[in-house]
Amino acid sequence: MNQFLLYFRFEPYLAQWYIHEMGGTSPVELPRGSVEADILRLFLDKRPKDVPVDTGQDANLAIVIPAFKEKEAITYNYLDASAIHCLHSCIRSRFDVQLWQDLHKIHPRMTQLKDLVEAWMVNHGIEFNDTNWCAVTKRYQRKRDIYNRREKAKNVKKKCQNNDTTLSSMSEKS
Repeated sequence: MNQFLLYFRFEPYLAQWYIHEMGGTSPVELPRGSVEADILRLFLDKRPKDVPVDTGQDANLAIVIPAFKEKEAITYNYLDASAIHCLHSCIRSRFDVQLWQDLHKIHPRMTQLKDLVEAWMVNHGIEFNDTNWCAVTKRYQRKRDIYNRREKAKNVKKKCQNNDTTLSSMSEKS
């Protein structure tokens, strides 16, 4: 049985990470029931007659179209731009979650973010170069900034609630 492939051009670090996370081989075979496979099940469509078949010349990620009972890959092998964006967002979100879960507890104890990110990249199949390192570090810093803002807001809210409790108990005493 021939494999039908979908080709994508993602950020280099993201494509390398995804290939590594999915077993290290290209083309990537999606596990049955994965979110990515469900996205393909939902959005795969018949290729419009005026759209040429993608040969993957500029692609850095190839995904095997899974076998779906209701959608044979020979017929349903096309994703429009919005479906590609949806798949890209899903993969990027998985990357962000793993990056955050792996680094946010260690980073405050280490002074050198560069060394930590470099080790994480190498451990997750991402080629270490300046472009990839800058992109991964920026994604981590954005997540850290969001986390810090939320923690600060929680602390302010808790402090306000404590002040309200103190004020109401003081007014009851008088």
